[in-house]
Amino acid sequence: MTVQIKGLSKTFRGGFTALNQVNLSFNAGEMVALIGASGSGKSTLLRHLSGLTAGDPGSGEIRVDGRSVQKNGVIDRNIRAVRGNIGFIFQQFNLVGRLPVLTNVLTGGLSRMPLWRSCFKIFTAEEKALGLEALVRVGISDHAYKRASALSGGQQQRAAIARSIVQKARVVLADEPIASLDPESARRVMQTLSDINREDGTTVIVSLHQVDVALRFCARTVALNKGRVVYDGPSSALSEQMLRDLYGAEAEDILGGSNALTRPRADAPAVFDTATAMAAVA
Repeated sequence: MTVQIKGLSKTFRGGFTALNQVNLSFNAGEMVALIGASGSGKSTLLRHLSGLTAGDPGSGEIRVDGRSVQKNGVIDRNIRAVRGNIGFIFQQFNLVGRLPVLTNVLTGGLSRMPLWRSCFKIFTAEEKALGLEALVRVGISDHAYKRASALSGGQQQRAAIARSIVQKARVVLADEPIASLDPESARRVMQTLSDINREDGTTVIVSLHQVDVALRFCARTVALNKGRVVYDGPSSALSEQMLRDLYGAEAEDILGGSNALTRPRADAPAVFDTATAMAAVA
């Protein structure tokens, strides 16, 4: 699904400008990284894309697959139907810890169920099979009947991705999905997002702090600074000096404290296989 943003601005109480005339478009099937220091506007932009937050009055327009999310600071009245195609992966997983993992995953399909079944969380055998299949895809099917709170952070995040698979989301917005994870768990989560992007043609927009992760998994990167788009282009064209010029003292936050930005091989394809890219930057 395509995503279009035109002239979007957001100013919070106290005069803080979180987004400043943002114009972006994302093609169907792209996997794009949003990078920037804390407060750059990444999370705010994702919340606007999903219709969770409205822009400034009279500000901008967002459309997903040609359908309006919001316009001129007003959320579209049919937003529930649009959200049915938008999966949102939160930094803190957004699972119900006391419920089984499978039940959490199956909630991704609640919008397609009759109200009485969704209220009582009554799922058919076919729906349960779909949920188990999603858990197989993300590699945690053996935890299907455990309480969600018993899983590690990385496993919980993969359960959240499985929920978006059950939702049949055509656009997945991931807000700092690896911020609280150890390196191996972070790699698995990013690999899972890459897999659904490649195998299902799902449009994936993921906000990240780490430029090296963006380089490994996303062919395109959008950089934000103080609510403005300051770079939009191939991840392979990013350089440490460019980021330092754009962000100044905040560059260390984006580079993750690294002394040098890891670059892919010069012959790496523009839209590259993840395994190849991982080997190239290892």
